[in-house]
Amino acid sequence: MSSCPVQHHGVSKATGCSHARLGSFGKLFPKLKPLAVSEAQAHLMGGPGSPMHDALDQSGDSKVPAGYTFFAQFVDHDITLDTKTELHGNPLSNGEITDLPNLRTPTLDLDCVYGFGPEASPHLYEGATAPGRLLEGNLLNPDDLPRNEFGTALIGDPRNDENIFVSQMQLLFIRFHNHVYDSLAATVPLSNRFEEAQHITRFHYQWLVVHDFLHRICDPKIFDFALKNVAANKYPLVYKADAHNNLPMPVEFSVAAYRFGHTTVRSRYAVNSKHPEVDLFDERFGTTGFTPLPLDLVVDWRFLLPVDPCLEPLSTKAFDPAFPEELIRMPDAIVGRDATDDERSLAFRNLLRGNALSLPSGQSVAAALKNAGYPISTAAGPLKLNAVVPDLPETKDFVDETPLFFYLMQEAATLGKGDRMGPVGSAIILEVMLGGMLHCEDSILKHPKWKPDPCIAGPKSKFELADVVRYVSRGTA
Repeated sequence: MSSCPVQHHGVSKATGCSHARLGSFGKLFPKLKPLAVSEAQAHLMGGPGSPMHDALDQSGDSKVPAGYTFFAQFVDHDITLDTKTELHGNPLSNGEITDLPNLRTPTLDLDCVYGFGPEASPHLYEGATAPGRLLEGNLLNPDDLPRNEFGTALIGDPRNDENIFVSQMQLLFIRFHNHVYDSLAATVPLSNRFEEAQHITRFHYQWLVVHDFLHRICDPKIFDFALKNVAANKYPLVYKADAHNNLPMPVEFSVAAYRFGHTTVRSRYAVNSKHPEVDLFDERFGTTGFTPLPLDLVVDWRFLLPVDPCLEPLSTKAFDPAFPEELIRMPDAIVGRDATDDERSLAFRNLLRGNALSLPSGQSVAAALKNAGYPISTAAGPLKLNAVVPDLPETKDFVDETPLFFYLMQEAATLGKGDRMGPVGSAIILEVMLGGMLHCEDSILKHPKWKPDPCIAGPKSKFELADVVRYVSRGTA
């Protein structure tokens, strides 16, 4: 069963990155032994009422502004798309995993925004008078995504309409591109304006991913280690292209490490001053996804990002194994009416998907990353799962060999103190995201002297996601 109630059509290749092709999935560590997780064990650890169910909302908050949960989702939809794997059934072999198509490129090229570009995806663009300008808004709501007569969003990846916040994040980057595009009107010929605006937008986006987003969510020691090795041309340490020079998307990343965002989700968010408490999937407002955005639910990013120094934004929930109620009991619109109670739980689904993709244990991945050169301790100390395992005799074996996703979130709760990923999770994320950019000549990591434009970034020395909100809100550049 798919977790997304739409067929995924948003595919693209990376303009300016000619080697990048829609590829496949794979493994960072294909020689490590898979860890079996039964449906019964996944139920006990991640089903309703399980230790991963934060039913009383006791998980606490991180120090990361809440908008970054949806930026993380937006980035995920830019680099991964698996429409083939199932929760149930026998675990896939390494060969079967490499046959799984990834309908995205891993090079952070914003194909979820641009599609194939104006010529091959003309339905995303304004047309003859402004051929490189993306559509935004619709007749019912100028602050919504463009939509057809049936209410379907006209965007490069349909998943970016699955909740109001990622939908509005998609609109934010559409408008970012359009503002850059408009700013070039007097200096760049119409025939070249789209490519130039796309290049500028992509580089600023990649800068945000590395120096804002990853800097916030990754272990500082591992982050600095990775960037030092990038500068020395000694990175990534593990992530490699296949025999055809294509980058497979590692399942240790897509099915485990990068699913951290699920545990940082809040059950309720402040959308704007009129609606300070709206459920993530709120049937009162029709926010269960893939529908037009009501006029009064336009997101005010000041409540989710540090845009206004006089307004403290919400934070994400802590980086830990705890899932909010909204993701333990997901509604029909997300999982379908026939879903069992367990299948409604994203914690259960993550554990079972890890089994389906033959993920190794967290302990074995930690040891492999240490052997590859990462400054990681493999001492069990704070990662002992004594808060979970003694009450679950069926999972007692997981003390020494822990499901990778759970291990990484427990590591975040202990070593990351709930504010960020721990060393192992950070290493996996940095390997894949920095490795993807390094695989492309047209990326900020291959142009180390590039810096954000002060007209976009503002007067501060740092460029953050909140600056995109400010830039777009200033009107046409």
